[in-house]
Amino acid sequence: MTLLLRRFIASSAIARCLAMLLVVDCGASPSVSATAPPRSAAPASSVASATPSPAAAEASRETHRLVIAAAGCWSGGSWSNTLGEEDVVKQKEVEVRCQDLERRVWAGAPDITRDEQLRAPEVKAIAVVVAKVDEMATNDHVDDTVREALVRLTSALAEADQERMLAYRAAGRVTSDLGHDPERLNADEVDAVAPLRAHAKLDALLKLDVGSLSKEAHALGLLVALDRVELARGLPKHLKLYAVADNFQTIFGVTSPDVPQDATGKLVPGTWLRFLSEAAAAAGYPADHNATSSREKDALAWAGMLRGFSDKLKADADAISSITDLHQVVTVAVHRLEAEYDAQRGAETMLHSSGAQRR
Repeated sequence: MTLLLRRFIASSAIARCLAMLLVVDCGASPSVSATAPPRSAAPASSVASATPSPAAAEASRETHRLVIAAAGCWSGGSWSNTLGEEDVVKQKEVEVRCQDLERRVWAGAPDITRDEQLRAPEVKAIAVVVAKVDEMATNDHVDDTVREALVRLTSALAEADQERMLAYRAAGRVTSDLGHDPERLNADEVDAVAPLRAHAKLDALLKLDVGSLSKEAHALGLLVALDRVELARGLPKHLKLYAVADNFQTIFGVTSPDVPQDATGKLVPGTWLRFLSEAAAAAGYPADHNATSSREKDALAWAGMLRGFSDKLKADADAISSITDLHQVVTVAVHRLEAEYDAQRGAETMLHSSGAQRR
């Protein structure tokens, strides 16, 4: 793993202590679903397709900014990792994003309890945010045309982030036991399988049809998925499949490998590397056939898979409003993922070149 990738989707400490991420992703609650009150018979996709003029969008769109502010807060530290924020700066920026969301939703001085509820995010806090989105859009001459889409996007985003946080909490409970069978799950790992495999809410966000906001929804889903990829990095190989296989099926169209329905069953050795290589190939960046060791193949396939994420984010970028932080986060993510892939391929080329010279 290169320094560049660690700075992209993980703090410098994540490889040593995955559970520390839970300090940011605290206290997830059961998912909540909210819908806007009916305003017309038109479907959300057709309502959201109305595109305001650039001048009008710059003058308004406060509700849209609120939705992206919620995304920034609920992302925990993943947006900071993407932007290259570290240590004290990262902690401060996470606080600033959640305080910004709190200020947009509630009037008055900051409140520690509300801040914690927003970060979770807890059901009651989500309901307040969704109601605020509905209220603000109703009174905004630009966002009123996409009111229902904004409400649906906010609800879907919150549910996907709750699902992600539950997966992080489950991963944090996995204990290291070097003495047990590396292809069989111990008791703590068995308990982690269900929340690690849960992906219905993320799947819904990736496929959400909200008209002109659909690509923003897809990009937000990809960012959540990337955070779950980082979660998989810190897991034993026999748990990586449970963490990302279903998501890769949605994103890259690869077929999830057969894994025991009974989580105590033994996994076939080599399944993870084969599946990761298939995902990289489906993304358009197969591992080099010259790679000789399993470690080298794994590194190249991992970089290729991430490069595939970059392409998909790039496809969404043009439709993302430049007036919010999401555009910057997506742009930086694209460049970092591309740079990581180039660095890994460069290292592989140098390795084989030096080997050929020695021969």
